[in-house]
Amino acid sequence: MALLAGCTGAGAGADSAEVAASDGGGSSDAAGGESGGDEAADMDLGAEARQVVTEGSVVLEVEDPRAAANDAALLVEHAGGRVAERVESAGSDPDGDSTASLVVRVPADEVSRVLEQLRQFGEVRDVQLTSTDVTGQVTDLDARVRALETSVGRLEVLLAEATTTQAVIEAEQTLTDRQEQLERLLSQRALLADRVEMATFRLEMWTADAVPQPAATGFWGGVSTGWESLVTAVGTVLLVVGVLLPWALAAGVVALLVIALRSRMRRQATTASPVATPPPAAPVGVGAPAQDDAPRD
Repeated sequence: MALLAGCTGAGAGADSAEVAASDGGGSSDAAGGESGGDEAADMDLGAEARQVVTEGSVVLEVEDPRAAANDAALLVEHAGGRVAERVESAGSDPDGDSTASLVVRVPADEVSRVLEQLRQFGEVRDVQLTSTDVTGQVTDLDARVRALETSVGRLEVLLAEATTTQAVIEAEQTLTDRQEQLERLLSQRALLADRVEMATFRLEMWTADAVPQPAATGFWGGVSTGWESLVTAVGTVLLVVGVLLPWALAAGVVALLVIALRSRMRRQATTASPVATPPPAAPVGVGAPAQDDAPRD
């Protein structure tokens, strides 16, 4: 009986151990599943929380830059953006080349659609857009803002509980400094948020003859750059010479007049009659008239 009871107890213990192991494995799997879900949620949150500033430029070749600029401005406004700057330039003659330049602010999620619709106004010659991740700056600013808000709240409490004039003055000064710092940080945060929300790019519109040509590269690009530099240097030297030439001529005329005047004065001094000089005095005792030794009446 004792042996049978022992065997039965051992079998029950083994079954219990297997159940516990199976339960533990299930719990571990569940925990692992929950952990994986949390990590995926964190990754999705990180992707959504990324703060990106989009800036750049677009060059369009159009037939009428002014008309295209008007159409582009309307397109940007319909997309929820605005025109921050607009410059138009006409050619020297009625049929000359004209250009238009716009600095536009477009919602970040509308940039691709706006760029695609710009193609209906002309040929897109160049697109340069840069996306800068500023998530770290935003996070840092938010943390500093929260810290200053907490500090301002504590200082307000200390100011309300101050019982002496000195304590009130010190609390007010510190509170004023912290509020100024908080306002500056809030201003920086708002500016950064605006740059993230609204993409900024310059839209250049040129006629076919006025579109700037891309810079040459390689050996011939270096030769072209050197030749342009030489021409620019020679032109600058000629310009300086042209500016200084009238002054040099005037200085030369004045110098010639001074030289002629001095030469004339020298000739006059040379041809003038010499001044008569008195004869030299005779030495004492030589040639002196003889004295009359005869007595005078």
